[in-house]
Amino acid sequence: GLITVWDYVGLKFDEEFIAGIDLFQNMTVREAKIASLMAYPEDLKQGGLLFSEGDIGDEMYVILEGSISIFLEKNGKRTDLVRLEKGNTFGEMGLFRKAERSASAEAAEKTRLLVVNRDCLEPLKKRNPKIAAKLFLNLANRLQLSLKDTDERLLEQKDFNLSSLEAKLNNDEKLAEQEVSIKPEDLWENLGAKWRQKLQSFSETHKVAKGKRLSKIKNNKGDFLFITSGTVEIASIVSPKSDSFSVGYCWTRKDFDLIGEFALCTANETATARAIARQDSTLMQFAEAKLIALAEQESRLAAQFLEDVVCLLSDQLAIADKRLQNH
Repeated sequence: GLITVWDYVGLKFDEEFIAGIDLFQNMTVREAKIASLMAYPEDLKQGGLLFSEGDIGDEMYVILEGSISIFLEKNGKRTDLVRLEKGNTFGEMGLFRKAERSASAEAAEKTRLLVVNRDCLEPLKKRNPKIAAKLFLNLANRLQLSLKDTDERLLEQKDFNLSSLEAKLNNDEKLAEQEVSIKPEDLWENLGAKWRQKLQSFSETHKVAKGKRLSKIKNNKGDFLFITSGTVEIASIVSPKSDSFSVGYCWTRKDFDLIGEFALCTANETATARAIARQDSTLMQFAEAKLIALAEQESRLAAQFLEDVVCLLSDQLAIADKRLQNH
């Protein structure tokens, strides 16, 4: 049964083991064991199909042993995309959006998975909110990296032309409306004034005047940047040494939204985009260390807030995927 899932899986849960599992980062061995209790194991033989492209998925998977091949198949021809190894997490988009699988997955060898769905997460939030918060933080970090990767692939497209600019931007606005499952302003409203005030004490506030770049805000891995007032535009750079911009590739974030694309705006020459305040703007930055402290000290608030962050990033990644597909 679920109570002895790690015995059934036959793995030794120790510090070395959990250090190699994406989902268990920043957890103790005990916390990782408790988190795994809310999931269930699944074994696959070599070549066993886990899901097919187009399937509606509401589960996320953690590879405990073995490996998974992600591939596309069209007109009988198979294209292998990536091979995921032990420790990798995948399928997290389906967990929060019941999204169509964008590719197929099969076991490249004998494989053991830990399967997580929303039914697993709700009891964890109620009984162990600190552990749930850490799990959501790990998911948010993964989604932000996936968003950065997808946006960078979009910026690499070369066949965009000026004549389609207006239509493309209009389509993107409609696309955003269709794909959004949670409105940022509702997220903050639902937290309530007391929790919003507590969140501020775990963040750093930045004020940026209209027309100024967000260049003074350090962009560290694992950070999350929210707009509490104003408007920020993230626009792609043709060359790190040029002020000219690639036409049409820009993102506008307004009040209460998470600037997922800020990960593109590094402070060095590898930056693929830059962020500019289009109005006087106030921003709230959460560092990973502060979010871990939030999980330890205000666990219920952390679990709810970080679950909301995951939902926002899932929406932004879904929109980015559609933009890339429709390009």
